[in-house]
Amino acid sequence: MMQFLNARELDQIQFEAALDLQQRLDRARDPEIPVTPAGELRATIDDDASDNAGHERIVAFDDGQAVAIGHVEMTRDPANSTLAMLEITPVHRDASTAVLSELLRTARADGRTSVIAFGDYTSEADAFWTGLGAELRFTEQESDLDLAAVNALLMSRWIDAAPDDIDLVHWKGHCPDEHIDALVATANAMNDAPTDDLEIEDAVFDAATLRADFDARHACGIDYLGILAICADGSAAGATEVFVNRFRPAFAWQWNTVVLPAYRGLGIGRWMKAAMWQRLRAETPEATTLRTGNAESNAAMLAINTEMGFRPSHLMGCWQADLATLEAGLSSGGSEGGTDA
Repeated sequence: MMQFLNARELDQIQFEAALDLQQRLDRARDPEIPVTPAGELRATIDDDASDNAGHERIVAFDDGQAVAIGHVEMTRDPANSTLAMLEITPVHRDASTAVLSELLRTARADGRTSVIAFGDYTSEADAFWTGLGAELRFTEQESDLDLAAVNALLMSRWIDAAPDDIDLVHWKGHCPDEHIDALVATANAMNDAPTDDLEIEDAVFDAATLRADFDARHACGIDYLGILAICADGSAAGATEVFVNRFRPAFAWQWNTVVLPAYRGLGIGRWMKAAMWQRLRAETPEATTLRTGNAESNAAMLAINTEMGFRPSHLMGCWQADLATLEAGLSSGGSEGGTDA
């Protein structure tokens, strides 16, 4: 009989079983990247605040073996207070439907009525979610950059082409107070990024939400590296951010890169990315791979990343449905998709 446990309540044997499952999933998905170590999984499970959202995770066990991990994220942004984001790995029909039922109960108890499911886009995953009544609303291209293989001369040219009346400000961990308003402006400018057909409202950031995110990332073992492009009056022209995983420093994540509308077309995005590459090579030489994700419809940013040397690694999907639709799909046994890990 399948058993479902709150991930924060696992005993040592159960935690090791969950870790074994996570590491098997890691090897299958990214054989060239180090697997999740115990410390990172523990920090992830304990997380309850990153992305200014609440996080709950459950682990499904069958005869003592961990067979699936479910994660539901419930944003604290008032504009999206009825939305739940969820992920289930692996997508396997029997285990996934049971885990989904548990996640939906958690989301409904928190007042959520709309669900976005995200994960690797495969024909099996698409069949699973569409079989329950969800629609594919958004696809994202994940791409990887071999940091040692980047053309240093090209990066120098990007830097040399920078505007003379804008400066770059580097920060780590917490953005300095004197620049927090500029960072807030760039965070809100990320609302211009494509979301395609997702029914999701623009998030509104202020200094408090960003500072909370800095703290949460640090608690999860992430070094938050930022670069702000600042005008002479202290206002923002753009920003780029990278997360370096202290548990697996070889694998870093390119987070937001944004240029405010008035400053687009001046090469600022390339300048910031080149400066961040130089910084990673100098300050974090153990980082070998940088991963990023971009909407497939975001042609401008995909072109910059391709020029820099990023190569596609995974295609991600977001499927959306009313929570009630998914509940009805589960009740009718609608999903037929899925594969074993």
